[in-house]
Amino acid sequence: MNAELRPAPPAPASVGPWHALAELARLAPTPHNTQPFRLRPLSAHLAQLLILRERMLPVEDTGNLYVLCSFGIFAETLERAGRHLGLDLRVVPDECIEPAAIEPGVGPVALGRVEIRGRCAPEEQRSILEARRTSRLPYEDRLVDGRALQELASVAAAHGHRFECFDDPLIVREVLERNVQALLENNLKPGELAELRRWVRLAGTPATGDGLWPEPMNQPRWEMRLALRYPRLFLLPGVATLARAKYLRTQAGTRHVAILRGPFASWPQLIAAGRMLMQLWLAMTRHKLYMLPFGSMITNSACNRYLRERFGGEDIWFILRFGYSAPPPQAPRLASVVLGEDGTEDLQRCGRV
Repeated sequence: MNAELRPAPPAPASVGPWHALAELARLAPTPHNTQPFRLRPLSAHLAQLLILRERMLPVEDTGNLYVLCSFGIFAETLERAGRHLGLDLRVVPDECIEPAAIEPGVGPVALGRVEIRGRCAPEEQRSILEARRTSRLPYEDRLVDGRALQELASVAAAHGHRFECFDDPLIVREVLERNVQALLENNLKPGELAELRRWVRLAGTPATGDGLWPEPMNQPRWEMRLALRYPRLFLLPGVATLARAKYLRTQAGTRHVAILRGPFASWPQLIAAGRMLMQLWLAMTRHKLYMLPFGSMITNSACNRYLRERFGGEDIWFILRFGYSAPPPQAPRLASVVLGEDGTEDLQRCGRV
C-alpha cells in the first residue's frame, strides 16, 4: 500500500539548507513539466519527499510509471544539489509504494525521505544542471562523436539498461514520421487532450512557472491553440500534410534516434530507471548534446506496438532523438519545491488554454 502523508509538525523551511537544496532540485525535468515533487522539512537534517497528486498525469501515464520514474530523476538531482553544497545527502524511498495504487485526486502522498548525514567535499553541479535542456530545435546535420555514444551506452549498462542508437537515415525518418502520427492521434483522445490542456500555457514564457510554453516547445501560440481546440482539423488531407511537413522541419538535421530498454515496472525499477535517465541526460550535456523524448510514441498503442515489432522486444520504455543544436530556451521552473512555497500562479494568468 502507499505511504499516505501522516500529520507531523513541519519544521520551518528556514531551518537547515532546504531552500538552497530546493533551488537546484527544482531543475529536475518531469513529464509535461508538471513538477509534482515537494520537500517537507521536518528538521535541519530530515525532510519528507512528497508527490502532489493533482500534478500527476493519470490518463496519459497509465499506472503512473513515468511520473514515478521521474522521482528517480528528482532524487538524482537532489543528491547532486547536496554535493554542490558540500552535504552528504541521501534520498531514501519508502518501500511500500505501489505505483498503480496511487489514485487520482488532490493532496500529497509521501514517497520517501531525504537525510542529511554530514558534510562532504563540495562538487560543482549548478552549471551542468542549468545547462541540461530539452531541445525541440532543428539539430546540426552531423553524426555524434563515437566516444560520446560509448559513454551513453556505458551509463545505461551500469544500471542494467541498454541504450541502442540508430543512425540509418531510413530508420531515423521512419521514427520521426511515426512520432508525428502519434502526436496527432493522441490529440483525438478526449481524456488525454483534456489532461494536456491543463498544462499548456499560451502566454510569453515567464521566469518561473510550470507546464508547456510556446518558446520551449518551439511552436507558435496560434498553432498550439488550434491543435488543442480543433484537433480534428489536422485530419483533413491538406491540413494534415502541411502539419506533418511543418513539424518535420523542426526535426531537421536529426541523425540519431535511440531507445532505452530494461526493467521498468516495480517501484525500485522505476527509481533506478529515472536515476539512470538523469545521468544519461547529464552525460549528453557534457558532450554538448541535446535530446527530445518522444513520449507520445510510448503512450500511443499503435506506435508502441510498432516499436516492439520494429526493434524486437517488450522492454522498450523510452525513445528519443538527440544530437547537436543551438542552446534551446529554458523551460520555466516553479519558484520553490518546498511544500506550500511553490509559487504556483493561477492557470488563467499563466495563459491556460
